[in-house]
Amino acid sequence: MEYTINGIKLKYEAQGERRWGEEIILLDQATDITAPNPWHPAGYTIEGLFDDNTYKSFFERTQALLIQSWKEAGLSVETDFILDQYHTLAKDSTAHLAAVEKTKLLPITCFPVPVGLLEERVSEICKVSLVAKNPFDGQSIFHFRVIRPEQSDNNPLHRDVWLEDYDDCINLYIPIAGSNAQSSLTLIPGSHRWPESRIEKTTTGAVIDGVKFNVPAVTAIRGSYAVKRPTPLLNQMLVFSPYLIHGGAANLSRTATRISIEMRLWKK
Repeated sequence: MEYTINGIKLKYEAQGERRWGEEIILLDQATDITAPNPWHPAGYTIEGLFDDNTYKSFFERTQALLIQSWKEAGLSVETDFILDQYHTLAKDSTAHLAAVEKTKLLPITCFPVPVGLLEERVSEICKVSLVAKNPFDGQSIFHFRVIRPEQSDNNPLHRDVWLEDYDDCINLYIPIAGSNAQSSLTLIPGSHRWPESRIEKTTTGAVIDGVKFNVPAVTAIRGSYAVKRPTPLLNQMLVFSPYLIHGGAANLSRTATRISIEMRLWKK
């Protein structure tokens, strides 16, 4: 799969069987949380997060949580460590994977501020009451996505709803460190309304460069499209449909790790 972001060509080769989709629009069979909003045609929006005092507390507690998690993974890290230099700590895949295990699937009780503040803010943005609890399995979780510079830590292009239990929700991308025009999450605006027949994908989780991903990977797209990197700033967040094609967000920075909080909210 080859695509262009900001004039730069990127490419990955996904192994395994692949297939074109059927002539259906998955979102027609689901709850579209983006529907009441002017940003529905694009499928995403960038919005402010918290007031200044709340964000200060949020960031300080986020930093402490990450550093403590990395220590538990066996990394040697000081309390004043600059987060976007994570790649200087986890220099090989073994160290990185150990750290990732400590920073994913975190219970919502560990969220850096009371999660109700976030639920209220996103509900306001989406014009519907939302909660950080998956009605399909009862999970209330969030996780950190940590993408080292010039490494294959990122997922391929995909739709979240190709996995079980991610229907009917809204996705959040909250930048923490190193998120910029060279590293932030990528997506294809408007692709939440595409029929599956426009997309060829692997029939199971993708294998790319020997790395196994849970999600199937996009391997070809019919027709014209544009891959974008929305770039929310600190104390902003990217709110987007799980039906959008997104991922493939290689960190092209040479000097900074990209760290974000990623989570989902559902209708109450």
